[in-house]
Amino acid sequence: MSTPTRFWLTAGIGESDRSKLEAIDSAFHNSGLGYQNLVVVSSIPPINEISPKIDSHKGTTHVLCNNEWKLLPLSSVIHVVRAMNTGKTGENLASCVALAKINVEINSVTEKCMLAYEEIGSDLNQTEQLAIQGVRAMIKHRQGVIDESWGEAGFKLISSFLKVKKKYGCSVAFVVFDSFTYQS
Repeated sequence: MSTPTRFWLTAGIGESDRSKLEAIDSAFHNSGLGYQNLVVVSSIPPINEISPKIDSHKGTTHVLCNNEWKLLPLSSVIHVVRAMNTGKTGENLASCVALAKINVEINSVTEKCMLAYEEIGSDLNQTEQLAIQGVRAMIKHRQGVIDESWGEAGFKLISSFLKVKKKYGCSVAFVVFDSFTYQS
């Protein structure tokens, strides 16, 4: 079994007059994940956050690994938690993932854990608030204690918003698992 050890946050928007798929591809490219195969997983990212170099124009991401910036390999398989909203001309598209770092007791041992909750809507502020409510419910269900030393009072958000001007649009937010540092 492989376990990811690091993650980063990224978001993007995209539009197309040709197709919904082209708008989605454009949003992924804008997020720096334009050349990878993304596998959507549920809501438990690794605990350590990193800050890669994302080039939204080129659709690429470089990750610091062993003191060297490495390009995410083209056609590699990357695990992500994803909030994605698609729509048509004139619609507002908001996507958000809310994260919380918690401490939870499992078998009499306190463990650190990251939780993520995905939400989409048409109003960015409301979508972000619903995402926070969702991650709070996850914490309560696990009887976890928020690690307030991380993020704003223990929470972080990654969001995107688009008012679609072309025929199709996509708003996306990702929690990306760093494929360079999986451990067995």
